[in-house]
Amino acid sequence: MFDLDNTLIQSKKGARQALRVVARIFAKRFRKEGIRYFEASLFRKLRLIDQEMHGRKFLYNRDVWWETLLKQLGLSKLKGPWIHKTTLQYWRAYAGASPLFSDTMPTIRRLKKAGLRLGMVSDSDGTPGMKMKRIRQQQFLKSLEVIVVAGEDTPSVKPSRRPFILVAERLGLQTNKCVYIGDNPNTDIEGAKGVGMMMILVKRRGPKGGHPDYLTRSLSDAARLLIRN
Repeated sequence: MFDLDNTLIQSKKGARQALRVVARIFAKRFRKEGIRYFEASLFRKLRLIDQEMHGRKFLYNRDVWWETLLKQLGLSKLKGPWIHKTTLQYWRAYAGASPLFSDTMPTIRRLKKAGLRLGMVSDSDGTPGMKMKRIRQQQFLKSLEVIVVAGEDTPSVKPSRRPFILVAERLGLQTNKCVYIGDNPNTDIEGAKGVGMMMILVKRRGPKGGHPDYLTRSLSDAARLLIRN
């Protein structure tokens, strides 16, 4: 079972580009109201909100992120339908700037050839249906037997154990027969190991703790580990 963002696709690039688009939208909106904020300043504030919401609160609804920015600036009165339209533009930019890692498709092909069954557990994007929309755009879609979007297919996002239990149930497997490959120590390790899955952490984010069963530097290394065992 794979995670998606920063495991199979280069989401850091996409997130950065998408936040720049949002900063531009906000700066333009503020100018219409006679309020002057530089895009660079808004981008820095959005980065901090991203770190707080995504990194610590596991709150992925981007509408809430933009409303948080308005609140911080004392401009909550400007909330309106344009906030959700901004979220849709954010995801469009995010998807367009998040290419596959170079070893994603070779790894998936190798694992399929070895006879392994493949699935995915990935968190909701906070906008219902958006995560599946992004997954359907990916080249590897046809290789996945089962996809679970945590927070939509289940009540809670990772590190809740339920998404990991559900993906195994849908495959008709015991969780201890499954391996989860992800990049985030804060969400992937606890959820997967909590249900008895082997957990392989691909080191995309630098040393941030956690106790995976295995730590690898690439998807290719993870594939070699699985096929060897």
